Amino acid sequence: MRMRGFTLVEVFVALAIIALLMLFAAPNVATWIQNTRLRSAAESVASCLQNARLEAMKRNTYVACQMTDPASSAWQVCVYDPVNNICQAATPIILQRFATEDAGITSLGVDTSASDPTIALAPGTNLPGQSVFDSFGRLPTLFANQVMRVDTRNTSILQSDERRLVIYINVGGQIRMCDPKLSKATNPMGCQ
Repeated sequence: MRMRGFTLVEVFVALAIIALLMLFAAPNVATWIQNTRLRSAAESVASCLQNARLEAMKRNTYVACQMTDPASSAWQVCVYDPVNNICQAATPIILQRFATEDAGITSLGVDTSASDPTIALAPGTNLPGQSVFDSFGRLPTLFANQVMRVDTRNTSILQSDERRLVIYINVGGQIRMCDPKLSKATNPMGCQ
């Protein structure tokens, strides 16, 4: 009669192989998770900008995407009051992302010019900040300090391993996300 099953030696060999595979895979999985969270936050900010632009054209009025929290990627889209330079109190917020949705993993820095993407903006730079779109989907020049560049940074890892994604908004209202570590000549996701 033949016995079925595994010997203790076979079980230990299998566990040792699995442990070695996990040892080599764990750092790559952690980096992948961090990069996915960063991309999600950057796409969320790009979505804020795109929704503000579309709502401005749809409503035929000024609509703002406001980056509200220096320590996270929180934002809101609201109908904008150009006289008082704030969101209209009578109109509810159209869309919103809360700081709690970010869990402190990413942070934003904004600039009012399309500056060099190789120079990182410090987390919280010029925040809160906003981009206001007109009924043609453009950034009107009548508003001062329009956000033209947003740096999304992954703040939960070491600075030497930190990755950034940059979002540019031009005066025509076009929104583009890029990676400053990549060359535009060889990769469409590159910034330069």
